[in-house]
Amino acid sequence: MSQNTLWMVGAVGASACAAFAQIDGVQVRERIYNDFPNSTLVVTNNFPAEVTFDESSFGSGGWANRHAAYFSADGGATANDFDYGDAFDFQVTLDLDATPADGREAGFHADLFGLGFFGVLPNGEIAAFGSILPFHSFGSGVWTPGDPIDLRIIHTPGDGDGTSGNFTVASTFEYMYNLGGGWVSSGAVDMTTTEGGIPSNFDFLVGVGVQNQGGPGGSSVAKFTNIIVPAPASAALLALSGVVGLRRRR
Repeated sequence: MSQNTLWMVGAVGASACAAFAQIDGVQVRERIYNDFPNSTLVVTNNFPAEVTFDESSFGSGGWANRHAAYFSADGGATANDFDYGDAFDFQVTLDLDATPADGREAGFHADLFGLGFFGVLPNGEIAAFGSILPFHSFGSGVWTPGDPIDLRIIHTPGDGDGTSGNFTVASTFEYMYNLGGGWVSSGAVDMTTTEGGIPSNFDFLVGVGVQNQGGPGGSSVAKFTNIIVPAPASAALLALSGVVGLRRRR
């Protein structure tokens, strides 16, 4: 099995599901924010080897342009909806070449009730925030703009079913980065939604993307490569380990 194949594991409540849904592409969504409508945007989609957003000549405008590529299980026709019981483990290498660096941020994007983000910010901060993602910051000045960085995001379901208040152990997200000296982890961060995880009654999308703020000049090239997750057997162990953790914490 190719290492560059993405997989999603289903694990509903406290029981791991043996069925796997293969993530086999991305659905590109350009100009989700489009405050600089006259910019030049070139998108390269060679999933899973590379997804790149190359934007320049912004011209006059307002606040920001945002572009994303959401993981898909049907060759990119639609973005995959991740629900409460869907364990996943996504990893990517990001190379953000932006001039000026101010106002450019890139990494994992999630969509539900607004933008969720885990990635790098212009001040060198590596952080996760927004949408239903639990907040975590590794601090400012950790990342040097222009340096490549490996990012990894892991979702482990809790013991609920995606309805409000019907859980005893919350789902968790773990955020990780590697700047060449080894992986640094946030540890498992509990989700604080009323469902204790991803609400299953709404579409929750996950992928990669970039947000470019302002200025008539400059450019931004956000290149995502090495888009990988563990092979299916390892992904199944991720779901099972979450179940074991739940049982131990009861």
